[in-house]
Amino acid sequence: MSEMSAVMLSEWGGELSVDTVTQPEPGPNEVRIAVRACAITRTVENAIQGGLSDDPSLLPRIPGHEFAGVIDAVGTMVSSVAPGDRVLSYFYLTCGMCQACRQGNRNQCTDFDGWVGVNCDGAYAEYATIPAANAIPIPDECSFTAAALAADGLATPLHVCERANITDSDTVLILGGAGRIGIHLSQLAASRGANVISADVNQTQLTHIDEMTGSAVETVDASRDDFADQVQHATSYTGGPTVIVDTVGDINTIKDAWDLLGMGGCLVTLTTHHDRSFAPPLKQFVYTETSLIGSRYATSDQVIRAAQMFADNRINHVVRDTVGLDEVPAIHAQLRAGETFGTTMLTPR
Repeated sequence: MSEMSAVMLSEWGGELSVDTVTQPEPGPNEVRIAVRACAITRTVENAIQGGLSDDPSLLPRIPGHEFAGVIDAVGTMVSSVAPGDRVLSYFYLTCGMCQACRQGNRNQCTDFDGWVGVNCDGAYAEYATIPAANAIPIPDECSFTAAALAADGLATPLHVCERANITDSDTVLILGGAGRIGIHLSQLAASRGANVISADVNQTQLTHIDEMTGSAVETVDASRDDFADQVQHATSYTGGPTVIVDTVGDINTIKDAWDLLGMGGCLVTLTTHHDRSFAPPLKQFVYTETSLIGSRYATSDQVIRAAQMFADNRINHVVRDTVGLDEVPAIHAQLRAGETFGTTMLTPR
């Protein structure tokens, strides 16, 4: 049997290693993808730490969910795609049969079976197998790097924009604005005509936001004691943000932001890697007509549209560096220590 190089995780919360393993063969309804690009992100690091599952029976595991490449083999029952097709991965493992899936809302699947890179091997490797239904063709004009980011890094913000119905009448505050989700969300919201304020915790990250978004986005330092005053000053003309998006799950920052929310506004959260709680008094919802919205990944259609946005150069993708497989463990060590941010792209071949 053929072999390949892959990054392996043997224990949730443990260290990564680069090993030689058996190249996977696609099952009847699967495809094998020669991986061309896979995003190394804090989301993957949270999964490695057991934030999505700590089930030891799922180990050892190859992490990595946000990827694109070329199909090089298909299972015996596959007809929707073929070897040579350029595809990205929809990383939720869904049933395809429940009402939500049949209506196109795969992110709401009621028979959800987990995540690529957690419940099955991911793409920190030369090859990866996924269900054929999860292989989404990418536009010819879209690079593998951009397609990998579209799979989650742009599709998730697009879903947020559509869940919150962000328009040119909104003032949007983004908590955790320097990551790929925050940067892409800032660009999307600004493209819809919204006033955008992006918050993060140090000057390096705030400078990164400025470099990626320009004058379309105002930045505020969430680590400062006067964070609330900064936001109030930036939104004095609107009575507070009408949409606040939480990308990090810091409860203290969320509580501060909630108190700043304008009348009729909404707080959108998309963090799933912890069980922290946030529960404002019920009467506050009534008095202010505010709302709390959960946003879970994206639909297949939104992933397709995200890839097309990159292909059309409507959104600038965020990649800080490109590395090979041998460098992946060190990048995750830096993520764990808070020494890097944004997206590093793995190109294993």
